[in-house]
Amino acid sequence: MLPSYDDPSPSLLDDVAPEIASGVLTASLWVLIAAIGVLVVVMIWAHVARVSRSRRIARVLEPLRPRLLALAADEESDDESLGKLGRYRERVVDRAVLDLLGKVRGGAATALVDILDRHGTVESALRGVHSWSATTRARSAQVLGATRRTEYSPVLAGMISDRDRAVRSTAVRALGVLGDATYADAVLRAVREVKGLSGVPAYVAADALLAMGDDVREAVRRGLDDPDPGVRYVAATVASRGGMASLLPRVLQIFRTDRDERVRAAAARTLGVIGDARVIDDLGRALAPREPAAVRLAAATALGEIGAPAGVPLLRSVLAAGDRRLAEVAAGALASLGRTGREVLVETLRQGVLPPEISVRDTAATSPADLAALASLGAVTALGIRDRRPDLYEMAATARRATENDPERAPQQEDPAP
Repeated sequence: MLPSYDDPSPSLLDDVAPEIASGVLTASLWVLIAAIGVLVVVMIWAHVARVSRSRRIARVLEPLRPRLLALAADEESDDESLGKLGRYRERVVDRAVLDLLGKVRGGAATALVDILDRHGTVESALRGVHSWSATTRARSAQVLGATRRTEYSPVLAGMISDRDRAVRSTAVRALGVLGDATYADAVLRAVREVKGLSGVPAYVAADALLAMGDDVREAVRRGLDDPDPGVRYVAATVASRGGMASLLPRVLQIFRTDRDERVRAAAARTLGVIGDARVIDDLGRALAPREPAAVRLAAATALGEIGAPAGVPLLRSVLAAGDRRLAEVAAGALASLGRTGREVLVETLRQGVLPPEISVRDTAATSPADLAALASLGAVTALGIRDRRPDLYEMAATARRATENDPERAPQQEDPAP
C-alpha cells in the first residue's frame, strides 16, 4: 500500500481557484441580468412601436376614411374625388384599399383599383414578382389578384412554380380571386410535389377552383383521373359544387376503387352533396368494419345528407359499432332523416343498443318531442343546445350522470319527458 502523502506546501492554485470560480459565477449572473434587461427593453420598445404605428396609421386614414367608404359603397366616383385620393401615396392607404377590395365588386372595386394605379402600386407589383424577396413576391401576387384584371392571369400562373410555398399559395388564391378558369388545370397541378417542393395546401387549391365557377368542370373531370392522389382529392372535393352533377359516375367510380382513403372520403362527401339516392347501396357497403375510419365517417355523413328513408337501416346497423365517433355521426344522421330516423334513434337508446353517452349533435331538424325523448335518455349534447333549450340540456346531463353513477341502470328504465 502506498503511504499517504500530505503536501506541506499547498499550490497557489488551491487558494486562487475558489476566487476564480466565484468571479466567473458573478460575471455570469450579471450577464444573465443584463440579457434579461435587454429583452425587457426590446419587448417594451416593440410594444410602444406597435402602438405608435397603429396611431400613425389611424391619423393617416382618418381624413380619407369617409371617401374610401364612399367609394367602397359605390356612392362617390367622380374624378375630383379620385384625384384627391390619388395624392396620398402612403403605403398605409394602399393596405386600406386592398382590405376594401376583398369586400366590394363592380364599379366600387374599379374605383379602388384606380387608386392603386395612381399610387403606382400595380406597376410596382408587376416588378415585384421577380424580386429576390419571397415576401415581396407574395405581396405582389396579392395586389395583382386584388385588381380582378384577368390580364394578369398569365403572370400569376407563372408564379405557381415559385420556389417558395407561401408565394405559390398566394398566387393560387389570387387566381381564384380573378376567377379565370383558363388556369384551373394549373391550380390543380399546384397541389403536386415537384422536385422536392411540396405542393400548395389542398384547401387553398379547392377554394380557388370553387371561386372560378362552373367553368372548371372539365378541369375537375381531368383531375379525377390524375395519378397524384392530392390532385384527385381536390377534384373530388370541388366536384360537390352545384352544376357538376354530370361528374357523378366518375366520382362514384373513384369512391369504389381509389386506393387513397382521403380521396374516397372526399368522394363520399361529394356523393352526399349531389344527393342521388342511387348511390345509397355503395355508401352502405362503405360502412363495413373493413373500411378505413375516414371513409366510414364520410359515408355515414353522406347518407344523412341524401336524406332517403333507405339510409335508415344502414345507419342503424352501425349505432352499436365499437367506433364511438362513427356511432355519433350515424346518430346525428338519423336525427336529420325525419320522423322515421328519429324514432329509430330513440328506440335504440331505450333498448340499450346505443350507449347513452353517445352525443347526438345534429338536432336542427329534430322536433321538440323527439328532443325531449333524446334528452331523457342522456343523448343530447348538441352544440348550441345549452343556449337554445337549457331545460333539455340539463335533462340530458342529469340522465347521463345517473347512468354513470348507477351502471346497472338500464336505459329502458328512463321515461321520456312529456
